[in-house]
Amino acid sequence: MKVFVLSGSSSIGRAAIRVLLDAGHEVCATYRSGVPDGLDRAAWIRADVRSAADLDALAGPAQGADVLLLLPGLSLGRTLDAYDDDLIADVVDVNFSGQFRAIQRIAPVLSDDSHIIILGSQAGQRGSSDPLYGATKGAMHDGTSPAVLDMHLKTTPTGHLISAADLAHVLLDIMQPHWSQLNGACIDINGGMYVR
Repeated sequence: MKVFVLSGSSSIGRAAIRVLLDAGHEVCATYRSGVPDGLDRAAWIRADVRSAADLDALAGPAQGADVLLLLPGLSLGRTLDAYDDDLIADVVDVNFSGQFRAIQRIAPVLSDDSHIIILGSQAGQRGSSDPLYGATKGAMHDGTSPAVLDMHLKTTPTGHLISAADLAHVLLDIMQPHWSQLNGACIDINGGMYVR
């Protein structure tokens, strides 16, 4: 299976790529500021989801991919009054609109039976101390501030959050053919903190 990972240099991206490579899959991934150490078996492309030119260059490397895995996320940990227009644009572009621009460019070149997986966040459902992050992740359907993480830990029956490595294994599994009917669904991996 060929997997194209947008924002592969993130912590979750690194874990996912390691699991995918160890399972024998071909991986092509993007990075913004540096290729992670120890993952040289993957093909790497420098790309920033905020750049139309960078996104335009992704169709070739993504050609024929069976899975498009979208992992971009930007949380600045600010209150709403601490954002200026440029920072708002950055967060919205990374967490929301840039991902859809990437899908526009990459989806037409994916394999016929391909999957597109968008990683969301609990902040999109439960809120965040950074309201812009929560809103943009909610629009996609990750909290990262210490206060939000502490709240999640206290309200999770398991008493812990999923590790990046365990999440990577979940992502690997939902890429398999037995999940082919999973379309438009949200899988809540929240330790039981809420049920729908």
